[in-house]
Amino acid sequence: MRHPFEILKPEYSQLLSAMVIRKECRAEVDHVAMKLVGFKPRYQSVSVATGVPIVFMATLFEREAGSDFTRNAGQGWPLNSISRDIPKNGPFRTWADSAIAAYHLNGLDRVGAPNWIWELICFYGELFNGFGPRDEHHQHTSYLWGGTNIQTPGKYVRDHVYDPTVMDEQLGIIPVARRMVEIDPSLALPSAAIAPPIHSGIAAPETGVDTKWVQTALNKIGWEPPLHVDGSYGDKTKKAVEHFQRSYNLTVDFAGPETVAALKEALAALDAPKEEPAAPKVAT
Repeated sequence: MRHPFEILKPEYSQLLSAMVIRKECRAEVDHVAMKLVGFKPRYQSVSVATGVPIVFMATLFEREAGSDFTRNAGQGWPLNSISRDIPKNGPFRTWADSAIAAYHLNGLDRVGAPNWIWELICFYGELFNGFGPRDEHHQHTSYLWGGTNIQTPGKYVRDHVYDPTVMDEQLGIIPVARRMVEIDPSLALPSAAIAPPIHSGIAAPETGVDTKWVQTALNKIGWEPPLHVDGSYGDKTKKAVEHFQRSYNLTVDFAGPETVAALKEALAALDAPKEEPAAPKVAT
């Protein structure tokens, strides 16, 4: 291989350590990361079957197909069709079937779940998108670093046509994956270049607090229409959480520790026994 992983690994470690999401991209990164965390149940069985991390599958599929689960995970063709690209595959009954086939075809299912680290996600992300930016333009690929301080202008605007003045507006897979882990630390991967994530407050099963708990709590305090308690941190749950946060003058973000504490206080207030009105005094 022209670029062995062990040669590139120190560079990836350095970039991971230095990476900062650009201010103007933070809201979009938050939005996409929360959306992808909401899709976690869709990816769980594939991750168990293949060992491929959810953050890699989710960010790659978002970048390639906008998380359209009617599309083939490997090549983006409709699930019920045979792909026109080589190697041809499909049709598939489910998206999960297409993903398992794709990850077997490119060998990702042979990496082994314990061996996945952040630097390896960088490597495979760059490998699958192509080393053209690195080899031909001496550029850190936007496929990984779009939306961060690492990104520089330069993009293939169509096949084999590179424009050095164009800034890729798509987010890279790394900042979104990093944010996903901050929201749900159960998705974390090891790396000396990235500090362990701080628990968000909605991803700590040992405390009994998760997305289903947040949805149930919001329903109990009167959110209308009631949320479907499915554990998916999707747009409806996000909207309900943000409404609650604004009502209680909290920081508007995902349901972190501050929000969880406020929800617990609201639930406790609902459950508190109501004082009986004092009986009128009888004149004697």
